[in-house]
Amino acid sequence: MANSKIAAGIKTDKSKEENNELVFSYLTLRNLIGFSGILLPLVLAIASKRPSDYYGIEPSISDYFYTDRGDILVAVLCILGAFLITYKGYTWKEQLLTFIAGICSIGVALVPTKMNCLECKLSIHTGNGGIFSFMAGTAWHFSFAAIFLLCLAIMSLVFFTKGREEDYYQQAGGNFTQKAKRNVVYKVSGWIIIGSLLILGLYFLIKPDLGQIPIVFAFEALAVVAFGFSWITKGQTLWPDGEHYLTKGIHKVKKMLQSPPEYG
Repeated sequence: MANSKIAAGIKTDKSKEENNELVFSYLTLRNLIGFSGILLPLVLAIASKRPSDYYGIEPSISDYFYTDRGDILVAVLCILGAFLITYKGYTWKEQLLTFIAGICSIGVALVPTKMNCLECKLSIHTGNGGIFSFMAGTAWHFSFAAIFLLCLAIMSLVFFTKGREEDYYQQAGGNFTQKAKRNVVYKVSGWIIIGSLLILGLYFLIKPDLGQIPIVFAFEALAVVAFGFSWITKGQTLWPDGEHYLTKGIHKVKKMLQSPPEYG
């Protein structure tokens, strides 16, 4: 009974979304969240000016706070946090998860990890702990980061995969439906995030000597990129239902330009 109510609610929301003139903006918000996640580790890692013993990469994404890319890290995390806070899911549980994820994203930016370099000349940030100096340090910072990623993993595994039962399994001509394909992405992305968190947790617990391999950066980047792919898939950049929403938007603009509205 409960499942049928959920399915009916999602069907209603889907119908609203398909006929809503603001659907272009709504899907764009999902894609902005996703692309922010995908691009963040790439933008930070490419051509950073500070030399690093870890094959030219900082030990973790958080360590870029004290490099010439520190302002980019803070800006992207705060923008991403704002996107997540303003995102409205289909249920209050989704809204709560994205709200917590958004707060934690901003928390990662404003409560930095401890500074490992003695003199970070290229950084615009100092080692005094950022805005909330009384919270600065590894424990608070990693807690924000872990909760941020965990919330997004739950979104992918639990909420993004929801829908009508026939959408999960229905096949046309032996092929999976678009929804079924997207569900695969959601599940793979969610488990990659959880797996990355578990590996990082074991790493900090055991603290093995892996030399110059940036193991923390690698699994942080993997988790963030996985979350990004999940969201651009939810935004129907990948495997859309019918006509791509961007194409649909372009057609609407063309139609408006060809037949502008008349005002009395």
